[in-house]
Amino acid sequence: MKTKHGYPLFIIAIASMSLLGCASSDTNTDTTTGTTLESEIKEDTSGSKKAMDPDTDMTAEDTTDTNVSASNQIGREMNIVALVQQNPNLSTFLELIKAANMIVTLESPAPYTVFAPTNQAFAALPAGTVEAFKQPGNELELRRLIQSHILPNRITSADIRDNMPMKTAQGEEVIARRKGQTFTVGGATVLTADVNASNGVVHIIDKVLVPPKE
Repeated sequence: MKTKHGYPLFIIAIASMSLLGCASSDTNTDTTTGTTLESEIKEDTSGSKKAMDPDTDMTAEDTTDTNVSASNQIGREMNIVALVQQNPNLSTFLELIKAANMIVTLESPAPYTVFAPTNQAFAALPAGTVEAFKQPGNELELRRLIQSHILPNRITSADIRDNMPMKTAQGEEVIARRKGQTFTVGGATVLTADVNASNGVVHIIDKVLVPPKE
C-alpha cells in the first residue's frame, strides 16, 4: 500500500521504528539469486571523444543526445566499490553499502550489474528514511534494499530489451523498458549507463528501487 505521496508504507514504518528501537535481525549471508541471461559484451573501439556529464561526474559520449555510453572508459580497472567511491554524487549509496556490510561482496571478482541511485534519488525518500536504514537492527531491510539494485550478472545497455524482466540479488524481478537509446529499470530512468568496472558494470539511476514489502 502506498501513501498519498507514492512511497511504500514500509519505508515510512522503518523511519518511525528507528526512533522506537527495532529488534535486531542478524544476517551473515548475501543472497545472489541469478538469471540465465547470456550477455555479449560489445566494446566500442572507435576512440571517439568523451565529454563529462555535469549531473553525474561520469564520462559520456559527446556524439549522442543521451548519457548511454557503451564505450565509457572510466572505472575500467576499478572494482564497483572504488568506482562508486570516486563519484561524489553516489556518496549516499556508498554509505548504505558500507552500513549493509556489502563492501566485500561488491569488491569480489564475480560480475555484477549495479543500478546506483544518485544522492538526489535518496533525498526524494521520506525524511529520515536513509538515517533509519543505517540504525542498528535495520541491517536486514538495508541489505534487501541494496540487493534490489544488484543483478548477479553483467548486463550492459546493449543487452537491454523493452519489457525485459531481470531478477535481482534480492530475489525479485524488475522490468527494464527501452525506447531507442533511453531505458528505465523498475520505473527509474538510467541517467548514465555502462560505467565499466573490473567486476561488472554500473548504471546510474534517478530513483531508489524499493523492494516490495514481505
